[in-house]
Amino acid sequence: MKKKALSIIIPVYNVEAYLEQCVKSILDQWTPEVEVILVDDGSTDNSAKLCDKFAAQSKELIVVHQENGGLSAARNTGLRFATGRYITFVDSDDFIGNNSIQKILSWIEGSSSDICFMNAWKLFPNGRKELLDVPIPHEMLCKGKLNAVKYLSEMNKYPGSACGKLFRRAFLTQNKLDFPKDRRISEDLGFMRDCILKAEQFDSLPIDFYYYRQGRSNSITNKITKKSFDGVGKFVTESAEKLTLHKKAIGTLESYAMSFAAYEYSIMVWQYSCLTPLEKKASYPFLKEYKWVLEYGKSQKTLFVRKTSAILGLRITSSAMKIYMQLRK
Repeated sequence: MKKKALSIIIPVYNVEAYLEQCVKSILDQWTPEVEVILVDDGSTDNSAKLCDKFAAQSKELIVVHQENGGLSAARNTGLRFATGRYITFVDSDDFIGNNSIQKILSWIEGSSSDICFMNAWKLFPNGRKELLDVPIPHEMLCKGKLNAVKYLSEMNKYPGSACGKLFRRAFLTQNKLDFPKDRRISEDLGFMRDCILKAEQFDSLPIDFYYYRQGRSNSITNKITKKSFDGVGKFVTESAEKLTLHKKAIGTLESYAMSFAAYEYSIMVWQYSCLTPLEKKASYPFLKEYKWVLEYGKSQKTLFVRKTSAILGLRITSSAMKIYMQLRK
């Protein structure tokens, strides 16, 4: 039996309206070198039945049912079942691009990279689509680890989503890299930071692989709550603890990685404007305490937040960012 080259892990929770498109986008281009792992995380709608239906129709599908443990728990379960040389994560309300799997398999044949970045698009309800970020050129990632991380640290956005990437499975297992088990929101952020810090070889594949569905009303990624604010906050505090000593980066690599924390801190400044008055009162001390993290920022957003908050303060900067985000929609 031929070894699997690629494992596609799909965590599933109450997405019956979108699951078929997600699975179909993969099965329509399936080959024997690919395994698809659906992890039903205790769905209460028809998602679990749909998973079993797909598995009955397609022997290449593996379905795992478990009690609800959150997105991280579902992904970690998928990692335990995966046997492919490389792994990619696809959320069950998203889908992948046409003809992308064969291009990935061709890349895998000649690769030993630990992480590979692919193009991702945001897809809006009106049909409009927008590139998630500027594609990463291959030549910017093949000049050694330090140069690769430096380039990633200077991007407009922290590439902190686990989706839209390929991970060498042996790299993940050897470094014991998985997702946090505390049910936080924004669980990808720390996982990606640790992967980037541990990786020795990086690459990019210039294909339109991933499509993020925007505007789904019950998606946690579309809601700004105190819980989502605190989830990003955990990433910021953990990064500060791991990468700095007395607010000074412990090395050049760590200094670059702190720019990821600075970027996410700037997101928190905007999130603050969406909280209730009581939540703002409870959250402001955190923003004040970790404002120093912005000193490591390299993106335009973090530079704006750092300069504006130095003049106008965090609260006014937060309100300005809220207005900007509303006008951008």
